[in-house]
Amino acid sequence: MNKNNIFALAFSLMFVFSQIVPVACGAGRLTFGLHAEEIPSSAAWKEEFTEISSKAVISMTLSTEDLQILVERCDKLLPIIEGLEGTPRKIYLKRLKKTKSLFDFVIESRQELPK
Repeated sequence: MNKNNIFALAFSLMFVFSQIVPVACGAGRLTFGLHAEEIPSSAAWKEEFTEISSKAVISMTLSTEDLQILVERCDKLLPIIEGLEGTPRKIYLKRLKKTKSLFDFVIESRQELPK
């Protein structure tokens, strides 16, 4: 295993563990431990966000083309999340940026590796 592979694996693991947030599933609570009234009501962007975020765990196994598509999807979702109010905007925006950074890192690390 070369230095780039070790660094990519370490970065991936750090990202995955940084995403572990207590999830409250009781009455009146939704994901990320936020109260229901604090979470925006639009389900379409949340589904996109969840789908993109779920790919972070398997980012090393995805093709470069798939990763580039995910980066483009992150870019399209960014203005929607920036339009949210207060706490949800901060939480979702930070997670989206971390996810996009991971995808960019994996793409760049593949370009640096000799073939």
